[in-house]
Amino acid sequence: MTAPRPYRLPRSVSAAFVLAVLVLGRPASAADFQLDNVRLDFGVMVITAPKLLVKGSTLEREAFASLLNSKTGESAVARIDRLNATEVTAPELVFEHSQGKQKQVTIYRDVRFAELRDGKVARGESSGGTLSGESPAAGKMTGTLKRLGFEGFDLRQTARVMTERAQPGTNEPTRPLFRRFEQDGYTVDMGPAGKISLGKMIGRDFAARVGEEPLGEIFNRVMAMSEEDNAQGDKADPTRSESEKRLGQSLLALYDRIEYGSGEIRDMTMNVVNPKPAGKPAAKADAVEVKIARIAYGEDTPAKSGFAIEGLQFSGSGAKGLIDSISYSGFAFGPVIKALQEDLAKPAGDADTIDWRRYIPTIGTIRMAGFSVDAPPMIPGKEPIKIALGTFELKAGEQLNGIPTSLALTIDKLVTPITEGTGNPAARDMIAMGIRSLDLSAKLDLAWEAARNELAIRQLSFGSAGLVRFEASATLGNVTKDLFASDIALAQVAALGATARGLNAKLENFGLFEKLIANEARKANRKPEEMRQQFAMIASLGLASILGPSDAAKTLTAAVARFAAKPGTLTVEASAKSASGLGLADVIAITDPTEILDKIDLKANAQ
Repeated sequence: MTAPRPYRLPRSVSAAFVLAVLVLGRPASAADFQLDNVRLDFGVMVITAPKLLVKGSTLEREAFASLLNSKTGESAVARIDRLNATEVTAPELVFEHSQGKQKQVTIYRDVRFAELRDGKVARGESSGGTLSGESPAAGKMTGTLKRLGFEGFDLRQTARVMTERAQPGTNEPTRPLFRRFEQDGYTVDMGPAGKISLGKMIGRDFAARVGEEPLGEIFNRVMAMSEEDNAQGDKADPTRSESEKRLGQSLLALYDRIEYGSGEIRDMTMNVVNPKPAGKPAAKADAVEVKIARIAYGEDTPAKSGFAIEGLQFSGSGAKGLIDSISYSGFAFGPVIKALQEDLAKPAGDADTIDWRRYIPTIGTIRMAGFSVDAPPMIPGKEPIKIALGTFELKAGEQLNGIPTSLALTIDKLVTPITEGTGNPAARDMIAMGIRSLDLSAKLDLAWEAARNELAIRQLSFGSAGLVRFEASATLGNVTKDLFASDIALAQVAALGATARGLNAKLENFGLFEKLIANEARKANRKPEEMRQQFAMIASLGLASILGPSDAAKTLTAAVARFAAKPGTLTVEASAKSASGLGLADVIAITDPTEILDKIDLKANAQ
């Protein structure tokens, strides 16, 4: 679904910048005075205050007013450094941002700043406000802001990040822009595109550093590029492509310049309306509703790092769903950002020469729990489709060239319906066996041990509750570091050199084989007991003829035949007779597949 994008700056950045620029010339004296019709003009940004009340300033009224004049030639940072006041209040503060045909006006009411010292504001608040805007792409937008407040707002650092460039060769420190920021919520009405509302938001230790390009200039370039998008459409323009490339490099550089700290957002609701499909005037606009109970990041997440979404509900087109939680920790786009920056700095090249492993992020741990979806039936008159998932979790260990050296994947209680349809005989058979849904679970746990050059498959399992379960473990030897090489040819050679040293497997029947036998008996118009005996005979004679007369073949044949006669638990243990393991070269050299049984020790049992 694609909805017109609002053309506003991120709320926390917008509010913080408003307050920073407003106070950008706060004086310092023991005087109390009032300033009328204050106007700060920054080109595409204009801030106005019909009335400012200053208390405990170390400057007189005229000196204070001169600091608010951006045309004096003195930098905002220099003026901020001279600001000291006990309190500055404004009944109304208007922030106006314009870029081409795009315009947004945000009005903050009952604004108060307390204890301005050394370029910082100890506390600040606004009782609320409104916003309005208009653009060719998004149309008209209106909104209502509830109370907001902050603590420890660094005006000086904010002004530097927005307006200054780091000197070549210098490494600017990252400093907090505010220690705490909170807003009781806001609502945005995008007209035909829908509505968005948020409950209480809290942020802590949002920090940034001065970069090679002022953040304010980057914002202006983004807005200008958006305006060009609306005017130009899809026309090819080599000059524009180069501009987009440079802008992309600037945006990627922000990854290392901004630290989000921690915080949460509660009670988010989005009612988004997709526009009618082009060329189909009779079609209805598709409305989608999304509700999120809580969004958390940093220390506010269950893992005390990363990101989490809790209580996600969605509905639209007759379907509805729920996700209890989605989260990640240890996940990072750092490798991807670095790869993109390196590739954008190069001339355009052949995509076939790109090493795509460099674009794999640091995976960490990704987890989803409590997922369910109810959707209309695919065939009219049939039952609605219901899908559920208890838990999905992916944990990746240290990565070499993007590939994890350890991996643990868990899928628990994936419940999916069996839907009968034309050309799907397997589904018809399962329904005939009384299986209307599958309750699936799977697990994969493997790790590479560098010291021993071994890849241990600790667990590989999958199955369906009440039907069947398969479980296996194995050890591969001669797995060198070259397996993770970015050189594909080298990685392939390493993979071919791996050897199998041992395998343990177990198959547990919880009722699936009885259902299969009963179904086959029904189709053959025979008794289930007769069909079971036939399967046991086929397993015994058929495997014996295929596998040959070796001791290992006899052991495996006897176990499988016993399992077919009385399905319960089948276990198989196999290990290579050679200490180095059984390699692919050994297998390729075999002319008769049954010869492989001469190269392994095998145990099998059925209970």
